[in-house]
Amino acid sequence: MKAVTAEEMRRIDSETIDVMGIPGETLMAEAGRAAAEFAESLCHEEGAVAVFCGSGNNGGDGFVAAFHLAGRGIPVEIFLAGAKKGVAPLSATFMRVCQNGGLPITELLGPDAAGRIDFGRYGLIIDALLGTGFEGAVRAAMAEIIDAINASGKTVLSVDMPSGLPSGGAGPEGSVVRAAYTVTIGLPKISLVTWPGREYAGEVHVADIGFPRSLLEGDELTTDLLDADHARARLSVEHDADSYKGDAGHLLLVGGFDCMEGAIMMSAMAAFEAGIGLATLMTTDTARTVIAGKIPELMTRSFPANGGTQVVESEVRAFLEGEGRYDALVIGPGMGRTDESRAVFATVMGSLPKSGIRFALVDGDGLYHLARYLEETSLPEGVSFVITPHFGEASRLLGEPVDAIKKNRFAAALRLGSRTGAVAVLKGPATIVSDGKRSLINTTGNRALATAGSGDVLAGLVGSLLLRGIGPLEAAGIGAYLHGRAADLAVEASGIMVLKATDTVAYLRKAMAELA
Repeated sequence: MKAVTAEEMRRIDSETIDVMGIPGETLMAEAGRAAAEFAESLCHEEGAVAVFCGSGNNGGDGFVAAFHLAGRGIPVEIFLAGAKKGVAPLSATFMRVCQNGGLPITELLGPDAAGRIDFGRYGLIIDALLGTGFEGAVRAAMAEIIDAINASGKTVLSVDMPSGLPSGGAGPEGSVVRAAYTVTIGLPKISLVTWPGREYAGEVHVADIGFPRSLLEGDELTTDLLDADHARARLSVEHDADSYKGDAGHLLLVGGFDCMEGAIMMSAMAAFEAGIGLATLMTTDTARTVIAGKIPELMTRSFPANGGTQVVESEVRAFLEGEGRYDALVIGPGMGRTDESRAVFATVMGSLPKSGIRFALVDGDGLYHLARYLEETSLPEGVSFVITPHFGEASRLLGEPVDAIKKNRFAAALRLGSRTGAVAVLKGPATIVSDGKRSLINTTGNRALATAGSGDVLAGLVGSLLLRGIGPLEAAGIGAYLHGRAADLAVEASGIMVLKATDTVAYLRKAMAELA
């Protein structure tokens, strides 16, 4: 399923009306009916339903919903944010229907108008104040209404968007309705499926009101939700019968330097669980003595830990440019930030064009070195890159404060992709994957993933998937989906929201099996 911005939704709406010939009144009537049907399922408690309508088209959806609920014998009262004479023409059509049907409509005019409402009379509140096109901060009069709704303690159902929340991924700048449920029209909006907006939306339900399927699934919509259907359609989890280990690719891992060996070991374990054919680790000679044999399937190579940067550069360059046997690279987990590790990173980047490696993923300490590397040059040509930053690493790469990135994570992921030339995986709740043009939003995972080593597991998993022939954007996205799904399965099995990173490794094959 696609997720859309306000502009994309407006285009769908306009083409449906102007090109397909479906009247706007029909779409509004269907939207309001869908909201009423869901609201009816919530009307278990005594009391009327209070419907708060704005003067725009979202208010029209609310008028329709109120009319349908009243027709089903549910007591309804309508509160209009403003004067009746200011209601938009299309919405005014349905406001008059409500008036002709005898439904009470109270205009909320003047200061503290909402504060005088007796909310104790209502069992459910429907929020149809502000819709998809809203941006910025709500005005003072609207803020009073929203604050009163939030203070009521009642169950709130928002129509299309919680009022006060922008659609395109940005967090609210002022008062915003905190909904328990949101019935969104046609397609989910970006802010409903990404943070920080998702925490205001509650349980999101998508209403089909008759938009043509071609408009809801077109390639001009640039964001997809990563769910099981999306992953299943793009990833084959089985190898061909007539294949051998080399056909599944050879992954080179660089990292796990002294005292940080576990990070790259988790990456290697995840890569093997995801079906990589061969994997080789390049690390320091002292770290190799710790790692060698711990993962029986993993081959190991080393360079002198204390040989100085010139020796390190010489050995790493000879290793990479002389082998020509690796298909993909994961660099960074447990790499450290020493002068030697910086020399390794720079040498690997410089050697990539001659190495035969087609795909490279940079994670962990590699992102620290990458930020400095990109200050002087760009990524090597001929190699497709994936980067997997958390918010702090994204801040360093973009030169922006963490708080600014968190406020609009979707836009930050787009900037990461376009500025670096890599597929960016901005990790966090509802991980966002973007190449700067197209984006994927993950739907799996839980808060227990906020633990040491989770990113290392994801790096190895995506490193393996890069060789599945599905392209780096999809490989990164499906890796995020499987990683989150494995975490969900692990938590379900244990019954507690606690994980070690290796717990997710243990459930990766089960997550993949669900796609078979």
